[in-house]
Amino acid sequence: MILADAWSAVGGIAAVVAAGAALITIWYARATVGEARAARREASDAHTEEMAEQRSALQASTAAHQEQMRERERALATEIKLQRIVQLERVAEVLTDLADTARAEAIQPPRRPVTDQSGQRMTRIPAVLARLRVAVALLDALGAPRLIAAGKLGRQAGGTPPETTLSSVFDALREIESLALNEERLKLEQPD
Repeated sequence: MILADAWSAVGGIAAVVAAGAALITIWYARATVGEARAARREASDAHTEEMAEQRSALQASTAAHQEQMRERERALATEIKLQRIVQLERVAEVLTDLADTARAEAIQPPRRPVTDQSGQRMTRIPAVLARLRVAVALLDALGAPRLIAAGKLGRQAGGTPPETTLSSVFDALREIESLALNEERLKLEQPD
């Protein structure tokens, strides 16, 4: 019986020690879970902060990209307007050449009238008219306003008297002057 009481006491002590160990284990597990929760909360806060920074950086990058695209669009629009103006100036040069040629032929017609296959007298005027047609077509391709008088002049028949051609040239030059002064597609914006 003493032996049984000793074993019973040892068993009781062991149960108390086991219960104490279990309590320590539970306390330790609870502390570990609390630390893990705090670490997760800290990691979550850090992730949220990093995402906010990335969102802010993305917004700034997007705004900068959009501003860059607007600037490129303005530069392209300005370049196209500039090309239109340059081409309009080329049309005016061809018209000036045509006026000089028509004036010279009105004052002193070619000595030997050379004729083409249709029998019409050939002069230098048709060659300049061909240059005019090309210059007007290029201007149209750039999206400039249509030059009605210059287009009509470019389609003029080869045997037209030089005086008539000269009069048409002046009409076309007046049309160009009016467009240059009034047409928005030919006006450059002032720099900021």
